[in-house]
Amino acid sequence: MAAPMSWRRLVYSVYSPAIAGVFSRISDRVFRARDRRRGSSVLLLAPLLAEADPAPRHVSRPTGSAGAQGTDGLCSHFRWMAEHVPAFRVPGTHIHILTSPDQFYQTMKARIQTAKRRVVMASLYLGTGQLEQELVDCMEEALQRSQENSDAPDLKVSILLDYTRGSRGQVNSRTMLLPLLQRFTSQMRVSLYHTPDLRGLLRLLVPQRFNETIGVQHIKVYLFDDSIIISGANLSDSYFSNRQDRYVLLENCSEIADFFSDLVGAVGDVSLQLQPDDSVTMLEGMVHPYKGTVAAARFSARGADGFR
Repeated sequence: MAAPMSWRRLVYSVYSPAIAGVFSRISDRVFRARDRRRGSSVLLLAPLLAEADPAPRHVSRPTGSAGAQGTDGLCSHFRWMAEHVPAFRVPGTHIHILTSPDQFYQTMKARIQTAKRRVVMASLYLGTGQLEQELVDCMEEALQRSQENSDAPDLKVSILLDYTRGSRGQVNSRTMLLPLLQRFTSQMRVSLYHTPDLRGLLRLLVPQRFNETIGVQHIKVYLFDDSIIISGANLSDSYFSNRQDRYVLLENCSEIADFFSDLVGAVGDVSLQLQPDDSVTMLEGMVHPYKGTVAAARFSARGADGFR
């Protein structure tokens, strides 16, 4: 009996320009009334079968959208994405796939040590083990060099974590970062996002760990000057040693780096700010996530730079 034919072999065995056109028309009709941001297997299959347009048209972007020029040259079947989300053009030579937890960890350490302007890191939490401490030590060394070296006098480190996960236990993400915050107050920012849904009696009665089910900040961004690692991995020893995730390094992509830096900064602005004495405060003009009303907190978040 012949081996089962994979879907890819089946597609190529029946491919023809006519069939490609049929798939394109079917996908357009079936999904025209749907929210295209949801995507589908048929919609994604049609562009693979259809031939690329010889002269792609420029797609206009909403005013203020990032990366408007990135739509030039996009295959026509994907242009609708650029009408809903920021689009950026990245040369293929600038994209690198990291293949292991250790490579992810070592790359972050190396990038921190060579950063001259900014290190921006967003994660659910920072672990408390030896590997995490070595990562913090790299930040300390980089900040120290920036004070001594005129080549990188303006290095800033911004870290965004979740408040509930980052505050769990007596030794936690906050205590790991406090020494840096105390020593490099003007160069270091630690923001702790607190969901406005965790408040009142719920906040008082639900114990640690369980309170994280109400809502957490889960952005994963690891940015060093104009290069960025996009991943699903947290800053934890298991993700540095034996817990495989995906890691995409975008090298020297200033537009994307600026976009994610602004995104993390905007979420950080509506988050609690960790102070050198381990207290937390809100930036002036921002609504406290669990002392103000839910509506006011959400309105404040929408008005933050980057959420407009």
